[in-house]
Formats: sequence, C-alpha cells, structure tokens
Amino acid sequence: MRRLGIFVLGAMMAIGAAQAAPRESASAAPEAGRYDGAWVFEARTTVGSCPGLLPDQIEIRGDLLVGTQAGAAALAAGRMAHWGYVEGDGAIMTRFTTQDGRVARAHGHLRGNAGQGAWSSSTDKCGGAWRAHRGGAQRAGR
Repeated sequence: MRRLGIFVLGAMMAIGAAQAAPRESASAAPEAGRYDGAWVFEARTTVGSCPGLLPDQIEIRGDLLVGTQAGAAALAAGRMAHWGYVEGDGAIMTRFTTQDGRVARAHGHLRGNAGQGAWSSSTDKCGGAWRAHRGGAQRAGR
C-alpha cells in the first residue's frame, strides 16, 4: 500500500511540475500541429485494480486534445470532461474527469506516429502505462 501511495504521489508531482512549466509560444514550436489526427490508445493497469479510465482514441488538433471518439457520447452529454495538449517536442499531458468525479491523468511523449507514457488516477488509486499509434482502427503498438 505504501508503494502505491509513493507511485501516485510521484505521478502527481510530475504532472504538477509539468503543468507549472510555461508553455512555449506557438511560434516557437518547430512544427505546430504535427501531432494532429486520431490517435488510438492502449492503456495497461500495472498498479491497483481499476477499469480502463482512458479512452481508446483521442483527437488532436492544433496540438490540443479536442475530443475522443470512444467518449464522444459521454462528452456530449456532459458526463466526461477532457483537457490536454502536446508540446513542440512531443510531450503530451492529458486529463479526463467523469461527472462522478473520477479523474485519470496521462503524460508521455509522441514521436512520429507512435507514443508512450504513464497514467494514474488518484481517485481510483491505480495507474499504469499507455502506448499510442496515430490513425485508423489499428491497435496501438501492433
């Protein structure tokens, strides 16, 4: 249990530090929007026991998370809120919040048409790793 607390605390501190860092201006990004498109996500739970809290697919436009295909109905109905962005170097930060207050955060890096990172949920006391692949219905990492 102590290891879980240390993991969740460490993940939250890393996310907080990244959120506190100033974003580069759009003009400073080498290729603004180069991560745009549909990204298929595959999340794996490695700490705790909870259902997948990340959507299977997200849409990035102008280096901002603008929606999720799998969660479109939940987003439209106001049952889930999302937030996220991609830095010029491919660093990605995301947060998903359900109407009942469950929160999942993910961070990592996108490079070319693939990405990977870690996710955690302080509300569900769980976390793990994720991989992503840009485009299509192909599963991430395959």
